[in-house]
Amino acid sequence: MELGSRTRTSGAERMSGCENAVDYVYQYLDDELTYAHKTRIKWHLKRCGHCMSAFQFETSLKGKIAEGGKSAPPAELFDTLRALIEQERNKGDSDC
Repeated sequence: MELGSRTRTSGAERMSGCENAVDYVYQYLDDELTYAHKTRIKWHLKRCGHCMSAFQFETSLKGKIAEGGKSAPPAELFDTLRALIEQERNKGDSDC
C-alpha cells in the first residue's frame, strides 16, 4: 500500500506507511522531495500521531544542531583549557 492511500489499512500496511514516512523525514526537512511526495508525507503526518511526534523531534533536533555553532562557548571554558595546557607544560618540564 502506498503512503497516502485512503483505504482502510491493516497494522502491517500501516507500519509500511510509517516506515515510508520515517525514511523520508530528512529529505522532507531538507526540502529535497517533489511536491507530490511532500504532500503524501504531510497527509500521513496529519493522520499518524506516532510519526508526527517523530517528525517534530527530528525537526527540533535539526534546529538545535544548526544553532550549535552559533553561540560562543562560555568564558570559563577558555580559563579551564589554559589551566590544563599550563599544567601539561609544567608536567613536561619536570620530566626532564
